[in-house]
Amino acid sequence: MKIVTAVVNNPHFIEMQYYTLKKYFKGEYEFIVFNDAKDFPDFTNDGDVTIKIKIEELCKKLNIECINIPNENHKIKLCAANRCADSMNFILNYQKKNQDKYLLLDSDMFLIDYFDIKKYSQYDCAIVLQSRNNFNIHYFWNGIYYFDMNKLKNIELLNWNCCKDCDVGGMMQNWLKTQMVNKNYPNTDEIRWTDKKFHTENIYFIKHLWSCSWNENEIPNNLKENYSLLDFLKNDIRNVDGKYFCEIYDDVFLHFRAGGNWRGEGLDLHNVLTKKLKDVLC
Repeated sequence: MKIVTAVVNNPHFIEMQYYTLKKYFKGEYEFIVFNDAKDFPDFTNDGDVTIKIKIEELCKKLNIECINIPNENHKIKLCAANRCADSMNFILNYQKKNQDKYLLLDSDMFLIDYFDIKKYSQYDCAIVLQSRNNFNIHYFWNGIYYFDMNKLKNIELLNWNCCKDCDVGGMMQNWLKTQMVNKNYPNTDEIRWTDKKFHTENIYFIKHLWSCSWNENEIPNNLKENYSLLDFLKNDIRNVDGKYFCEIYDDVFLHFRAGGNWRGEGLDLHNVLTKKLKDVLC
């Protein structure tokens, strides 16, 4: 069992994942960091070309395997989604060559309660379904997923590239079609708002509270007494009209969101918020 993450600009995220996984993850695992930081001035690092080395040094300190993602082509690719897709495909190729069970977490995705991987491991994969073009296109998100590479079929069709009307992972629609033959795709709203079970024999569909669509009224029961976390969520300056900017997946994964600076907010803002969240989680 391997848990992997791709870190772009914030070594603190590595520490936070490292400690929250040790605290809340049930089961044996190996934690691997894919270092996607740029060694050239870029919007993702706010011009700080030393972040790549800082990630390497922190991984060495924590005894975490660190694999550098070649990203020279990112100098000529200005679209953040296409750059992300390239990096995700690099990780995917690693997974294909090193078959195992994989839980991938976005760099700013953290466990906030106990989680047993057995919840997912009875399936071939666990994914966050995405639907576009009036529910005519279905693919899945790259921020959190579980793959059992020993059980997945048609892995040659797995592809994180973008496509028309879709962002990162749009091309996953081709693989997903092979898994949903003679099956109905669940509605993403129903996954969130109902207690129905939409999982197939091979796919677990992960529910989530998406950004700026929820507040304290939807806090999962298991988190209602985590007052320091609730305070952070409520006072996040990125909130919109009282709706929380952060996201929660399957009641136990907190997504800080936009930690890769793809919104161009600058690292100063993220450093302030990261320090506050680190105090809460660690």
